[in-house]
Amino acid sequence: MSSVLVLGAAGRTGRLVVTHAVALGHEATAGVRTPEGFDPAGVDPGIGRITVARVDVRDPASVRAAAAGHDAVVCAVGPPGRRAEGLYSATANAVVAARAARVVVMSSAGVRHDDPGFALWYRVAARTLLRELYDDMRRMEETLAAAGLDWTAVRPSRIHDGERPAAVRVEDGVVPAGGSRVHREDLAEFIARQVDDRRWSGAAPTLAE
Repeated sequence: MSSVLVLGAAGRTGRLVVTHAVALGHEATAGVRTPEGFDPAGVDPGIGRITVARVDVRDPASVRAAAAGHDAVVCAVGPPGRRAEGLYSATANAVVAARAARVVVMSSAGVRHDDPGFALWYRVAARTLLRELYDDMRRMEETLAAAGLDWTAVRPSRIHDGERPAAVRVEDGVVPAGGSRVHREDLAEFIARQVDDRRWSGAAPTLAE
């Protein structure tokens, strides 16, 4: 069992990461900007292994304080729109400053915008409309790699909330052949498992159905 700080725990994926982390037996701290609006019982009813901490990922001091005493930090942050405005790179810088022993971040398959598994229209969008977003995710990954931390950057393909498939496929740095999307529940569970699983340490596992 590990103790894990989940940044971005108030988001749709972050909340599920907290749920799966607890189900795996971890002690979880939900790092959120407004603890008053986060109800642990809504994420983990009846189990009681969640604490809540006020954390602003753009404030390295708050990340460092929240990460103290934890075995791992999971970053499931995301902007509300299509522009990152430095959110991912700021998060990486804060986590590096906190010197977390284990770091798992949610990135995106779009970071590799030349992935042959993408449709042509998406490769064009990744280089134009979504370029700022994916460039910032790429900086996040590069920052973690350069810091010498034990890190994993989980890259989902398009996230959906529809019917959950029987299985999810994973490849290193490339979308699995024929895949284009991944269920949010599968993504969150995979991220939570990386807290203790070192199989993808220093790599970018890319998920698709």
